[in-house]
Formats: sequence, C-alpha cells, structure tokens
Amino acid sequence: MAYAPYYNEPNMIQPRVLGAFKLASGVFEFSDRPEGDRNGMWPGYPQRIFTADGDRAALVLKTVAYVIIDENDDGSPVFEKWEIKSYRAYG
Repeated sequence: MAYAPYYNEPNMIQPRVLGAFKLASGVFEFSDRPEGDRNGMWPGYPQRIFTADGDRAALVLKTVAYVIIDENDDGSPVFEKWEIKSYRAYG
C-alpha cells in the first residue's frame, strides 16, 4: 500500500497523480511515468505505481494492472497481474 509522495498542484514538475486503485493488500496511487523514464525501457508500461519499496512501471487499466517487478537477463520485463478491486480516477 502506498500513496504518492506528492500531491497535484498548479505548476508542478512531477507528473500529475492520475488516480488510485484498491487491492486486497491496500490502496495504491499512480501517475504517468516521468518523461525521461518513459522514453527508456518498457514504453508499453506508461504509468508509475507508488509502492512501499519504490516505484514500479506499470500498465494500469480499470480492472487490472500489469506491474513490472523484475527484469530478465535479456532486458525483457517480468510482470505481475494485479486484479483491481476498486478504481478511482482523479479529476
């Protein structure tokens, strides 16, 4: 469970926090990945999920999130599929 370490405000430098979702283990907030991060590895995972042990690149949909948890020797992502219980987009 983790919330973003910042909040949305005018003229912010970080990407806006897009929303939150609930799992059995708690609530997680997510944002777009920062511009420099997005241009690098795993462009198919455009969001960043805030977790207690660091940020994770992910593809967040309304009912499921594909979260990168590791990297194979060839650089391909190892991901988990998280079943979302409740999804909330921030305005």
